[in-house]
Amino acid sequence: MADTLLVIAGCGGILIALVHAWLGHTLVLRPISGLTPTLRSVNAAVFQLSTLYWIGAGLALLGAPWFWGPEGRQIVVLGAVFIYASAAIANAWATSGRHFGWIGLGLVSVMALAGL
Repeated sequence: MADTLLVIAGCGGILIALVHAWLGHTLVLRPISGLTPTLRSVNAAVFQLSTLYWIGAGLALLGAPWFWGPEGRQIVVLGAVFIYASAAIANAWATSGRHFGWIGLGLVSVMALAGL
């Protein structure tokens, strides 16, 4: 059951990252006007960096049941939980809980911890 929870958490984290990338690009980054091309590129890079972190953490969770021993599994899961939980806390704080992203990120964190 623990392995299944890690796989579900990994898939959930990757799905959240992909939705974040797509919606963020179309609804947040594209409508911003008045920026120089350089500043627009920097803004997009910083915004999408979280997408890369979440995909990496999701892939690590997917591999945790098979590629690492017990100690490695614990380190991988705790690292992924730190990434997702800190993003959930920041999202909830920055939006005063009005954005749904913190719920998904929080659920991924809880599932990953349960799979530990």
